[in-house]
Amino acid sequence: MFVAEEILAGRIAAVKGIGGYQLITDATNDDAVGRLRFGKQRPGKPLPVMVSDLDAAATIASVREHERAALQSHANPIVLLPSTNRQVVSPHVAGSLNTIGIMLPSSALHAMITDAIGRPIVVTSGNLHGSPIIYENSVAASDLSSVADVFLHHDRDILHPVDDSVVQCVNDFTMTIRGGRGITPLTFSTSDQNRMLAVGGHQKLAPAIQTGESLVLLPHIGDMTTEACRIRFQESQDQCQTLYQLDFDSVAHDQHPNYFTTQWAQQNTTPAISVQHHHAHIAASMFEHNLDDQTVLGITFDGTGFGQGTIWGGEVLEATTTSYQRVAHLRPFRLPGGEFAIKQPWRIAASLNSQLPGFAPIDPCLQFAIDRGPLTSSMGRLFDAVASIVLGIDMVDFEGEAAMRLEAECDRREAETYRFEITDDEPLQMDWRPVLRQIDEEKKLISAAKIAMRFHHAVANLIVDIAARYRDIPCVLSGGVFQNRTLLEVTSRLARQQSLDIRFPRMIPINDGGLAIGQLIVASATISRNSHSRRDTSERLACGPSTMGGHPCA
Repeated sequence: MFVAEEILAGRIAAVKGIGGYQLITDATNDDAVGRLRFGKQRPGKPLPVMVSDLDAAATIASVREHERAALQSHANPIVLLPSTNRQVVSPHVAGSLNTIGIMLPSSALHAMITDAIGRPIVVTSGNLHGSPIIYENSVAASDLSSVADVFLHHDRDILHPVDDSVVQCVNDFTMTIRGGRGITPLTFSTSDQNRMLAVGGHQKLAPAIQTGESLVLLPHIGDMTTEACRIRFQESQDQCQTLYQLDFDSVAHDQHPNYFTTQWAQQNTTPAISVQHHHAHIAASMFEHNLDDQTVLGITFDGTGFGQGTIWGGEVLEATTTSYQRVAHLRPFRLPGGEFAIKQPWRIAASLNSQLPGFAPIDPCLQFAIDRGPLTSSMGRLFDAVASIVLGIDMVDFEGEAAMRLEAECDRREAETYRFEITDDEPLQMDWRPVLRQIDEEKKLISAAKIAMRFHHAVANLIVDIAARYRDIPCVLSGGVFQNRTLLEVTSRLARQQSLDIRFPRMIPINDGGLAIGQLIVASATISRNSHSRRDTSERLACGPSTMGGHPCA
Protein backbone atom coordinates (compact mmCIF):
# COMPACT_ATOMS: atom_id res chain seq x y z
CA MET A 1 0.00 0.00 0.00
CA PHE A 2 1.66 3.21 -1.22
CA VAL A 3 0.56 5.49 1.66
CA ALA A 4 1.66 2.94 4.27
CA GLU A 5 5.05 2.61 2.57
CA GLU A 6 5.49 6.38 2.59
CA ILE A 7 4.59 6.59 6.29
CA LEU A 8 7.03 3.79 7.11
CA ALA A 9 9.69 5.76 5.24
CA GLY A 10 9.21 8.66 7.66
CA ARG A 11 6.94 10.81 5.53
CA ILE A 12 3.74 12.63 6.48
CA ALA A 13 0.49 11.74 4.71
CA ALA A 14 -2.62 13.90 4.44
CA VAL A 15 -5.51 11.43 4.31
CA LYS A 16 -9.14 12.37 3.70
CA GLY A 17 -11.09 10.69 6.48
CA ILE A 18 -14.74 10.68 7.53
CA GLY A 19 -14.95 14.22 8.91
CA GLY A 20 -12.04 15.88 7.13
CA TYR A 21 -8.37 15.51 6.40
CA GLN A 22 -5.98 13.95 8.89
CA LEU A 23 -2.21 14.20 9.04
CA ILE A 24 -0.67 10.77 9.61
CA THR A 25 2.91 9.74 10.34
CA ASP A 26 4.91 7.03 12.12
CA ALA A 27 4.50 7.53 15.88
CA THR A 28 7.81 5.74 16.53
CA ASN A 29 9.85 8.05 14.28
CA ASP A 30 11.26 11.04 16.19
CA ASP A 31 12.11 12.99 13.04
CA ALA A 32 8.71 12.45 11.43
CA VAL A 33 6.82 13.50 14.57
CA GLY A 34 9.09 16.53 14.94
CA ARG A 35 8.46 17.61 11.34
CA LEU A 36 4.73 17.21 11.86
CA ARG A 37 4.88 19.41 14.95
CA PHE A 38 6.90 22.03 13.10
CA GLY A 39 4.53 22.06 10.15
CA LYS A 40 1.44 22.43 12.35
CA GLN A 41 3.18 24.94 14.65
CA ARG A 42 2.28 22.65 17.53
CA PRO A 43 5.50 22.43 19.57
CA GLY A 44 4.20 20.83 22.75
CA LYS A 45 0.51 19.89 22.68
CA PRO A 46 0.07 16.09 22.84
CA LEU A 47 -0.65 14.22 19.61
CA PRO A 48 -3.16 11.33 19.36
CA VAL A 49 -2.09 7.86 18.29
CA MET A 50 -3.99 5.24 16.31
CA VAL A 51 -3.30 1.53 16.81
CA SER A 52 -4.71 -1.52 15.07
CA ASP A 53 -6.44 -3.18 18.04
CA LEU A 54 -6.79 -3.41 21.82
CA ASP A 55 -3.71 -5.60 22.17
CA ALA A 56 -1.62 -2.92 20.51
CA ALA A 57 -3.17 -0.26 22.77
CA ALA A 58 -2.25 -2.32 25.83
CA THR A 59 1.45 -2.21 24.85
CA ILE A 60 1.38 1.57 25.28
CA ALA A 61 -1.15 2.30 28.01
CA SER A 62 -3.27 0.88 30.79
CA VAL A 63 -6.66 -0.04 29.33
CA ARG A 64 -9.40 -0.81 31.86
CA GLU A 65 -12.81 -2.31 31.11
CA HIS A 66 -14.62 1.01 30.56
CA GLU A 67 -11.76 2.30 28.44
CA ARG A 68 -11.86 -0.82 26.27
CA ALA A 69 -15.58 -0.23 25.78
CA ALA A 70 -14.94 3.40 24.83
CA LEU A 71 -12.23 2.46 22.33
CA GLN A 72 -14.50 -0.11 20.67
CA SER A 73 -17.68 1.99 20.74
CA HIS A 74 -19.41 3.16 17.57
CA ALA A 75 -18.28 6.72 18.35
CA ASN A 76 -14.67 5.55 17.99
CA PRO A 77 -13.19 8.48 19.95
CA ILE A 78 -9.71 9.33 21.06
CA VAL A 79 -9.51 7.92 24.61
CA LEU A 80 -7.09 9.49 27.09
CA LEU A 81 -5.24 6.64 28.83
CA PRO A 82 -2.48 6.37 31.46
CA SER A 83 0.84 5.69 29.73
CA THR A 84 2.61 2.53 30.84
CA ASN A 85 5.40 2.12 28.26
CA ARG A 86 6.95 5.29 26.90
CA GLN A 87 9.43 3.34 24.79
CA VAL A 88 6.85 2.22 22.22
CA VAL A 89 6.24 5.64 20.66
CA SER A 90 8.43 8.70 20.20
CA PRO A 91 8.83 10.89 23.30
CA HIS A 92 7.72 13.78 21.09
CA VAL A 93 4.17 12.35 20.93
CA ALA A 94 3.05 13.19 24.49
CA GLY A 95 6.07 14.95 25.97
CA SER A 96 6.33 14.86 29.76
CA LEU A 97 2.67 13.93 30.30
CA ASN A 98 1.73 10.57 31.80
CA THR A 99 -1.31 10.12 29.56
CA ILE A 100 -1.67 9.44 25.86
CA GLY A 101 -4.64 9.73 23.51
CA ILE A 102 -5.30 6.46 21.68
CA MET A 103 -7.90 5.54 19.08
CA LEU A 104 -8.71 2.48 17.00
CA PRO A 105 -9.26 2.64 13.21
CA SER A 106 -12.39 4.67 12.41
CA SER A 107 -12.87 3.35 8.87
CA ALA A 108 -11.84 0.50 6.59
CA LEU A 109 -9.19 2.80 5.11
CA HIS A 110 -7.65 3.44 8.53
CA ALA A 111 -7.72 -0.30 9.28
CA MET A 112 -5.86 -1.00 6.03
CA ILE A 113 -3.23 1.61 6.88
CA THR A 114 -2.65 0.41 10.46
CA ASP A 115 -2.51 -3.24 9.37
CA ALA A 116 -0.01 -2.46 6.62
CA ILE A 117 2.21 -0.37 8.90
CA GLY A 118 2.09 -2.68 11.92
CA ARG A 119 3.03 0.00 14.44
CA PRO A 120 1.36 3.02 16.12
CA ILE A 121 0.72 6.06 13.92
CA VAL A 122 0.05 9.68 14.81
CA VAL A 123 -3.36 10.71 13.44
CA THR A 124 -4.12 14.38 14.02
CA SER A 125 -6.51 16.91 12.49
CA GLY A 126 -5.55 18.12 9.04
CA ASN A 127 -5.28 21.82 9.75
CA LEU A 128 -2.75 24.55 10.30
CA HIS A 129 -2.26 26.41 13.57
CA GLY A 130 -5.42 28.23 14.63
CA SER A 131 -7.52 26.94 11.72
CA PRO A 132 -10.40 24.43 11.68
CA ILE A 133 -10.10 20.99 10.11
CA ILE A 134 -9.74 21.06 6.31
CA TYR A 135 -12.27 18.97 4.38
CA GLU A 136 -12.13 20.08 0.73
CA ASN A 137 -9.69 18.44 -1.70
CA SER A 138 -8.47 21.65 -3.31
CA VAL A 139 -7.97 23.43 0.01
CA ALA A 140 -6.07 20.45 1.43
CA ALA A 141 -3.79 20.27 -1.61
CA SER A 142 -2.97 23.95 -1.17
CA ASP A 143 -2.89 24.55 2.57
CA LEU A 144 -1.42 21.23 3.74
CA SER A 145 1.33 21.07 1.12
CA SER A 146 3.71 22.74 3.58
CA VAL A 147 3.21 19.85 6.03
CA ALA A 148 2.30 16.72 4.07
CA ASP A 149 4.61 14.82 1.72
CA VAL A 150 1.85 12.72 0.15
CA PHE A 151 -1.94 13.02 -0.19
CA LEU A 152 -4.73 10.47 -0.27
CA HIS A 153 -7.91 12.09 -1.61
CA HIS A 154 -11.28 10.68 -2.60
CA ASP A 155 -14.15 12.17 -4.58
CA ARG A 156 -16.89 11.91 -1.96
CA ASP A 157 -17.72 15.40 -0.69
CA ILE A 158 -17.77 16.07 3.05
CA LEU A 159 -20.75 18.31 3.80
CA HIS A 160 -20.29 18.69 7.55
CA PRO A 161 -16.63 18.65 8.68
CA VAL A 162 -16.04 17.29 12.16
CA ASP A 163 -13.04 16.49 14.35
CA ASP A 164 -12.50 13.27 16.27
CA SER A 165 -14.18 13.13 19.68
CA VAL A 166 -12.06 12.97 22.83
CA VAL A 167 -13.11 11.17 26.03
CA GLN A 168 -11.61 9.89 29.26
CA CYS A 169 -12.84 7.44 31.87
CA VAL A 170 -13.17 8.72 35.44
CA ASN A 171 -13.95 6.05 38.02
CA ASP A 172 -16.44 3.88 36.09
CA PHE A 173 -17.82 6.62 33.83
CA THR A 174 -16.95 7.83 30.36
CA MET A 175 -16.59 11.60 30.21
CA THR A 176 -16.61 13.70 27.05
CA ILE A 177 -13.75 16.17 26.68
CA ARG A 178 -14.46 17.16 23.07
CA GLY A 179 -17.67 16.40 21.24
CA GLY A 180 -16.96 15.47 17.64
CA ARG A 181 -17.48 12.58 15.24
CA GLY A 182 -19.70 9.87 16.71
CA ILE A 183 -20.87 11.88 19.74
CA THR A 184 -22.28 15.10 18.26
CA PRO A 185 -24.83 16.22 17.27
CA LEU A 186 -25.95 15.17 20.75
CA THR A 187 -29.74 15.38 21.01
CA PHE A 188 -32.01 15.61 24.06
CA SER A 189 -35.81 15.64 23.93
CA THR A 190 -37.64 18.71 25.21
CA SER A 191 -41.17 20.07 25.08
CA ASP A 192 -39.96 23.66 25.49
CA GLN A 193 -41.26 25.60 22.49
CA ASN A 194 -38.50 28.22 22.45
CA ARG A 195 -36.49 28.14 19.23
CA MET A 196 -33.07 29.34 20.19
CA LEU A 197 -29.41 29.34 19.21
CA ALA A 198 -26.62 29.40 21.80
CA VAL A 199 -23.18 30.36 20.55
CA GLY A 200 -20.99 29.29 23.49
CA GLY A 201 -17.88 31.21 24.49
CA HIS A 202 -14.54 31.93 22.85
CA GLN A 203 -12.56 28.70 23.29
CA LYS A 204 -13.52 25.12 22.45
CA LEU A 205 -16.60 26.53 20.79
CA ALA A 206 -19.49 24.16 20.16
CA PRO A 207 -22.87 25.83 19.48
CA ALA A 208 -26.21 24.39 20.55
CA ILE A 209 -29.78 24.82 19.35
CA GLN A 210 -33.27 24.37 20.74
CA THR A 211 -35.83 23.45 18.11
CA GLY A 212 -39.08 23.25 20.06
CA GLU A 213 -38.78 19.46 20.09
CA SER A 214 -35.10 18.90 20.79
CA LEU A 215 -32.06 20.43 22.39
CA VAL A 216 -28.96 19.71 20.29
CA LEU A 217 -25.27 20.15 21.06
CA LEU A 218 -23.47 20.65 17.75
CA PRO A 219 -19.92 19.52 16.92
CA HIS A 220 -16.78 21.20 18.19
CA ILE A 221 -15.53 24.04 15.97
CA GLY A 222 -12.53 25.39 17.91
CA ASP A 223 -11.24 28.65 19.33
CA MET A 224 -12.56 31.88 17.82
CA THR A 225 -9.09 33.41 17.56
CA THR A 226 -8.65 33.36 13.77
CA GLU A 227 -10.67 34.51 10.79
CA ALA A 228 -10.75 30.94 9.45
CA CYS A 229 -12.49 29.65 12.61
CA ARG A 230 -14.95 32.55 12.55
CA ILE A 231 -15.84 31.78 8.94
CA ARG A 232 -16.36 28.11 9.88
CA PHE A 233 -18.61 29.24 12.74
CA GLN A 234 -20.78 31.24 10.33
CA GLU A 235 -20.89 28.33 7.87
CA SER A 236 -21.97 26.07 10.74
CA GLN A 237 -24.86 28.40 11.58
CA ASP A 238 -26.00 28.55 7.96
CA GLN A 239 -25.87 24.75 7.63
CA CYS A 240 -27.70 24.32 10.93
CA GLN A 241 -30.59 26.55 9.89
CA THR A 242 -30.87 24.72 6.56
CA LEU A 243 -30.68 21.25 8.11
CA TYR A 244 -33.19 21.94 10.90
CA GLN A 245 -35.28 24.40 8.85
CA LEU A 246 -35.27 26.89 11.70
CA ASP A 247 -35.63 30.60 12.22
CA PHE A 248 -34.46 31.33 15.76
CA ASP A 249 -36.48 33.50 18.12
CA SER A 250 -33.42 34.44 20.18
CA VAL A 251 -29.66 33.94 20.52
CA ALA A 252 -27.96 33.17 23.86
CA HIS A 253 -24.36 34.26 24.37
CA ASP A 254 -21.65 34.87 26.96
CA GLN A 255 -21.42 38.19 28.82
CA HIS A 256 -17.79 38.86 27.88
CA PRO A 257 -17.99 41.96 25.66
CA ASN A 258 -14.83 41.15 23.69
CA TYR A 259 -15.75 37.62 22.65
CA PHE A 260 -16.37 37.26 18.93
CA THR A 261 -19.50 35.23 19.67
CA THR A 262 -20.89 37.98 21.93
CA GLN A 263 -20.37 40.60 19.26
CA TRP A 264 -21.82 38.30 16.59
CA ALA A 265 -24.95 37.68 18.68
CA GLN A 266 -25.45 41.36 19.48
CA GLN A 267 -25.05 42.39 15.85
CA ASN A 268 -27.51 39.74 14.73
CA THR A 269 -31.07 40.84 14.00
CA THR A 270 -32.39 38.11 16.32
CA PRO A 271 -32.90 39.24 19.96
CA ALA A 272 -29.85 38.40 22.10
CA ILE A 273 -29.82 37.10 25.68
CA SER A 274 -26.59 37.23 27.70
CA VAL A 275 -25.79 34.47 30.20
CA GLN A 276 -23.05 34.66 32.83
CA HIS A 277 -20.22 32.25 32.00
CA HIS A 278 -20.17 30.20 35.21
CA HIS A 279 -23.94 30.15 35.55
CA ALA A 280 -24.02 28.52 32.10
CA HIS A 281 -21.40 25.96 33.17
CA ILE A 282 -23.50 25.02 36.19
CA ALA A 283 -26.75 24.91 34.22
CA ALA A 284 -25.25 22.43 31.74
CA SER A 285 -24.32 20.11 34.59
CA MET A 286 -27.76 20.59 36.19
CA PHE A 287 -29.45 19.70 32.91
CA GLU A 288 -27.52 16.48 32.42
CA HIS A 289 -28.42 15.32 35.92
CA ASN A 290 -32.10 16.33 35.71
CA LEU A 291 -31.62 19.01 38.36
CA ASP A 292 -32.81 21.96 36.29
CA ASP A 293 -35.95 22.34 38.40
CA GLN A 294 -33.96 22.49 41.66
CA THR A 295 -31.57 24.73 43.57
CA VAL A 296 -28.00 23.42 43.49
CA LEU A 297 -24.58 24.33 44.76
CA GLY A 298 -22.48 24.85 41.65
CA ILE A 299 -18.70 24.72 41.96
CA THR A 300 -17.11 25.91 38.75
CA PHE A 301 -13.33 26.08 38.39
CA ASP A 302 -11.78 27.25 35.13
CA GLY A 303 -9.29 29.67 33.66
CA THR A 304 -11.36 32.68 32.64
CA GLY A 305 -14.95 33.83 32.85
CA PHE A 306 -16.37 37.34 32.78
CA GLY A 307 -17.60 38.19 36.29
CA GLN A 308 -18.71 41.35 38.04
CA GLY A 309 -15.86 43.69 37.19
CA THR A 310 -13.16 41.01 37.54
CA ILE A 311 -12.11 37.75 35.93
CA TRP A 312 -13.87 34.87 37.66
CA GLY A 313 -12.79 31.24 37.65
CA GLY A 314 -12.90 29.86 41.18
CA GLU A 315 -16.60 30.24 41.88
CA VAL A 316 -19.23 28.68 44.12
CA LEU A 317 -22.77 29.66 43.18
CA GLU A 318 -26.07 28.74 44.78
CA ALA A 319 -28.06 28.52 41.59
CA THR A 320 -31.30 27.76 39.84
CA THR A 321 -31.67 27.90 36.08
CA THR A 322 -32.89 31.51 36.28
CA SER A 323 -30.70 33.03 39.00
CA TYR A 324 -27.60 32.58 41.12
CA GLN A 325 -25.91 33.94 44.22
CA ARG A 326 -22.13 33.93 44.57
CA VAL A 327 -21.63 32.29 47.96
CA ALA A 328 -17.87 31.68 47.79
CA HIS A 329 -14.88 32.36 45.57
CA LEU A 330 -11.13 31.96 45.49
CA ARG A 331 -9.16 34.78 47.10
CA PRO A 332 -8.48 37.24 44.25
CA PHE A 333 -4.99 37.94 42.93
CA ARG A 334 -3.59 39.97 40.06
CA LEU A 335 -2.33 38.82 36.66
CA PRO A 336 0.76 40.91 35.85
CA GLY A 337 0.76 41.54 32.14
CA GLY A 338 -2.81 40.30 31.71
CA GLU A 339 -2.87 37.75 28.86
CA PHE A 340 0.92 37.37 29.05
CA ALA A 341 0.53 35.78 32.50
CA ILE A 342 -1.41 32.88 30.96
CA LYS A 343 1.53 32.04 28.68
CA GLN A 344 4.13 32.85 31.36
CA PRO A 345 2.92 31.34 34.66
CA TRP A 346 5.99 32.60 36.53
CA ARG A 347 4.24 35.97 36.49
CA ILE A 348 1.26 34.52 38.38
CA ALA A 349 3.59 32.81 40.86
CA ALA A 350 5.32 36.13 41.53
CA SER A 351 1.96 37.83 42.04
CA LEU A 352 0.86 35.20 44.57
CA ASN A 353 4.19 35.25 46.40
CA SER A 354 3.96 39.03 46.71
CA GLN A 355 0.94 38.52 48.99
CA LEU A 356 2.87 36.26 51.36
CA PRO A 357 4.82 37.75 54.30
CA GLY A 358 8.54 37.10 54.43
CA PHE A 359 9.22 36.75 50.71
CA ALA A 360 12.15 38.62 49.20
CA PRO A 361 11.33 42.05 47.75
CA ILE A 362 10.10 41.94 44.16
CA ASP A 363 11.74 43.85 41.32
CA PRO A 364 10.07 47.30 41.11
CA CYS A 365 9.15 46.82 37.45
CA LEU A 366 7.45 43.51 38.24
CA GLN A 367 5.68 45.02 41.24
CA PHE A 368 4.45 47.80 38.95
CA ALA A 369 3.00 45.15 36.59
CA ILE A 370 1.42 43.26 39.50
CA ASP A 371 -0.23 46.39 40.90
CA ARG A 372 -1.81 47.15 37.53
CA GLY A 373 -2.72 43.63 36.48
CA PRO A 374 -6.38 42.58 36.27
CA LEU A 375 -7.89 40.87 39.31
CA THR A 376 -8.89 37.24 39.03
CA SER A 377 -10.31 34.53 41.27
CA SER A 378 -9.35 31.77 38.81
CA MET A 379 -8.58 28.27 40.06
CA GLY A 380 -7.06 27.49 36.67
CA ARG A 381 -4.53 30.28 37.11
CA LEU A 382 -3.77 29.04 40.65
CA PHE A 383 -2.91 25.61 39.18
CA ASP A 384 -0.61 27.39 36.71
CA ALA A 385 1.16 29.25 39.50
CA VAL A 386 1.66 26.14 41.63
CA ALA A 387 3.05 24.31 38.58
CA SER A 388 5.51 27.16 38.08
CA ILE A 389 6.58 27.12 41.74
CA VAL A 390 6.88 23.33 42.04
CA LEU A 391 8.13 22.37 38.57
CA GLY A 392 9.86 25.57 37.49
CA ILE A 393 7.57 26.09 34.48
CA ASP A 394 8.16 29.59 33.14
CA MET A 395 6.52 29.33 29.69
CA VAL A 396 3.76 27.16 28.23
CA ASP A 397 3.00 26.26 24.62
CA PHE A 398 -0.70 25.43 24.89
CA GLU A 399 -3.73 26.01 27.09
CA GLY A 400 -3.71 23.91 30.25
CA GLU A 401 -0.13 22.70 29.81
CA ALA A 402 1.12 23.76 33.25
CA ALA A 403 -1.82 22.14 35.06
CA MET A 404 -1.48 18.96 32.97
CA ARG A 405 2.21 18.69 33.82
CA LEU A 406 1.43 19.24 37.50
CA GLU A 407 -1.12 16.42 37.41
CA ALA A 408 1.35 14.17 35.57
CA GLU A 409 3.88 14.76 38.35
CA CYS A 410 1.53 13.52 41.10
CA ASP A 411 2.60 10.61 43.28
CA ARG A 412 -0.73 8.81 43.61
CA ARG A 413 0.54 6.95 46.70
CA GLU A 414 0.83 10.21 48.66
CA ALA A 415 -1.96 10.58 51.25
CA GLU A 416 -1.08 13.89 52.94
CA THR A 417 -2.77 17.16 52.04
CA TYR A 418 -2.41 20.90 52.33
CA ARG A 419 -5.33 23.00 53.51
CA PHE A 420 -7.05 26.07 52.14
CA GLU A 421 -8.56 28.42 54.70
CA ILE A 422 -12.23 29.31 54.26
CA THR A 423 -12.75 32.78 55.66
CA ASP A 424 -16.04 34.04 57.08
CA ASP A 425 -16.42 36.87 54.60
CA GLU A 426 -19.62 37.28 52.63
CA PRO A 427 -19.28 35.70 50.17
CA LEU A 428 -16.88 33.17 51.66
CA GLN A 429 -13.28 33.40 50.49
CA MET A 430 -11.22 30.31 49.74
CA ASP A 431 -7.78 31.50 50.79
CA TRP A 432 -4.85 29.88 48.95
CA ARG A 433 -2.13 31.57 51.05
CA PRO A 434 -1.83 28.77 53.65
CA VAL A 435 -1.32 26.27 50.80
CA LEU A 436 1.46 28.32 49.24
CA ARG A 437 3.15 28.78 52.62
CA GLN A 438 3.13 25.01 53.15
CA ILE A 439 4.51 24.41 49.66
CA ASP A 440 7.32 26.90 50.29
CA GLU A 441 8.20 25.20 53.58
CA GLU A 442 8.33 21.74 52.01
CA LYS A 443 9.68 22.17 48.48
CA LYS A 444 13.26 21.57 49.62
CA LEU A 445 12.29 18.72 51.94
CA ILE A 446 10.06 16.44 49.84
CA SER A 447 9.72 15.56 46.18
CA ALA A 448 7.83 17.61 43.63
CA ALA A 449 5.63 14.53 43.07
CA LYS A 450 4.48 14.55 46.70
CA ILE A 451 3.86 18.31 46.67
CA ALA A 452 1.82 18.03 43.46
CA MET A 453 -0.37 15.30 44.95
CA ARG A 454 -0.82 17.18 48.22
CA PHE A 455 -1.99 20.22 46.25
CA HIS A 456 -4.55 18.09 44.38
CA HIS A 457 -5.71 16.70 47.73
CA ALA A 458 -6.01 20.26 49.04
CA VAL A 459 -8.28 21.35 46.17
CA ALA A 460 -10.40 18.19 46.52
CA ASN A 461 -10.75 18.75 50.27
CA LEU A 462 -11.71 22.36 49.61
CA ILE A 463 -14.51 21.25 47.28
CA VAL A 464 -15.81 18.74 49.82
CA ASP A 465 -15.57 21.22 52.71
CA ILE A 466 -17.65 23.77 50.78
CA ALA A 467 -20.16 21.14 49.65
CA ALA A 468 -20.56 19.93 53.24
CA ARG A 469 -21.81 23.39 54.24
CA TYR A 470 -24.66 22.95 51.73
CA ARG A 471 -25.28 19.23 52.07
CA ASP A 472 -29.05 19.72 51.93
CA ILE A 473 -28.85 20.51 48.19
CA PRO A 474 -27.09 18.67 45.35
CA CYS A 475 -23.65 19.88 44.32
CA VAL A 476 -22.56 19.97 40.67
CA LEU A 477 -19.07 20.54 39.31
CA SER A 478 -18.15 22.17 36.03
CA GLY A 479 -15.37 24.11 34.30
CA GLY A 480 -12.16 23.19 32.54
CA VAL A 481 -10.16 22.53 35.72
CA PHE A 482 -12.31 19.42 36.23
CA GLN A 483 -10.86 17.80 33.13
CA ASN A 484 -8.19 16.82 35.67
CA ARG A 485 -8.84 13.12 36.22
CA THR A 486 -6.79 12.97 39.42
CA LEU A 487 -8.75 15.85 40.96
CA LEU A 488 -12.11 14.34 40.00
CA GLU A 489 -11.26 10.88 41.33
CA VAL A 490 -9.97 12.20 44.66
CA THR A 491 -12.98 14.51 45.02
CA SER A 492 -15.39 11.65 44.26
CA ARG A 493 -13.73 9.42 46.86
CA LEU A 494 -13.85 12.11 49.56
CA ALA A 495 -17.49 12.88 48.71
CA ARG A 496 -18.45 9.22 49.10
CA GLN A 497 -16.70 9.09 52.47
CA GLN A 498 -18.82 12.02 53.68
CA SER A 499 -22.04 10.88 51.96
CA LEU A 500 -22.15 14.03 49.83
CA ASP A 501 -24.11 14.28 46.60
CA ILE A 502 -21.49 15.72 44.20
CA ARG A 503 -22.00 15.23 40.45
CA PHE A 504 -20.25 16.22 37.24
CA PRO A 505 -21.30 16.04 33.58
CA ARG A 506 -20.33 13.02 31.52
CA MET A 507 -21.97 13.38 28.12
CA ILE A 508 -21.88 17.19 27.91
CA PRO A 509 -18.27 18.46 27.92
CA ILE A 510 -17.28 19.80 31.33
CA ASN A 511 -15.19 22.52 29.68
CA ASP A 512 -16.33 25.39 27.44
CA GLY A 513 -17.44 22.82 24.86
CA GLY A 514 -20.59 22.38 26.97
CA LEU A 515 -21.17 26.07 27.63
CA ALA A 516 -23.81 26.51 24.91
CA ILE A 517 -26.06 23.87 26.49
CA GLY A 518 -26.01 25.83 29.74
CA GLN A 519 -26.72 29.06 27.87
CA LEU A 520 -29.80 27.47 26.30
CA ILE A 521 -31.05 26.21 29.65
CA VAL A 522 -30.64 29.56 31.42
CA ALA A 523 -31.99 31.68 28.56
CA SER A 524 -34.97 29.41 27.95
CA ALA A 525 -35.81 29.21 31.66
CA THR A 526 -35.58 32.98 31.90
CA ILE A 527 -38.02 33.40 29.02
CA SER A 528 -40.38 30.85 30.54
CA ARG A 529 -39.83 31.90 34.15
CA ASN A 530 -43.49 32.02 35.08
CA SER A 531 -44.60 28.89 33.28
CA HIS A 532 -44.85 25.41 34.73
CA SER A 533 -42.34 22.66 34.03
CA ARG A 534 -42.45 21.91 30.30
CA ARG A 535 -40.02 19.05 30.07
CA ASP A 536 -41.03 15.40 30.15
CA THR A 537 -38.28 14.09 32.43
CA SER A 538 -38.89 10.45 31.67
CA GLU A 539 -38.63 11.13 27.94
CA ARG A 540 -35.34 12.95 28.42
CA LEU A 541 -33.95 10.12 30.50
CA ALA A 542 -34.52 7.82 27.57
CA CYS A 543 -31.89 9.87 25.70
CA GLY A 544 -29.44 8.76 28.35
CA PRO A 545 -27.69 11.92 29.61
CA SER A 546 -27.81 10.95 33.26
CA THR A 547 -27.54 7.18 33.00
CA MET A 548 -24.36 5.14 32.97
CA GLY A 549 -25.39 3.38 29.78
CA GLY A 550 -26.30 6.54 27.91
CA HIS A 551 -22.87 7.73 26.79
CA PRO A 552 -22.17 6.96 23.11
CA CYS A 553 -18.80 5.53 24.13
CA ALA A 554 -20.04 3.33 26.98
